[in-house]
Amino acid sequence: MARESKVLKRGDRAPDFRLPEPRTGAEVRLYDLLGRPLMLYFGRGTW
Repeated sequence: MARESKVLKRGDRAPDFRLPEPRTGAEVRLYDLLGRPLMLYFGRGTW
């Protein structure tokens, strides 16, 4: 089943998602960080 894509505009609330924390492997949700400074970087690795 394909997921619907949606282009976000400035001021839109980001969808919640979960990623592993690099040092511990614990799962972190985007909404767990609500109200804290956050920089997301989705870059292509070279490894």
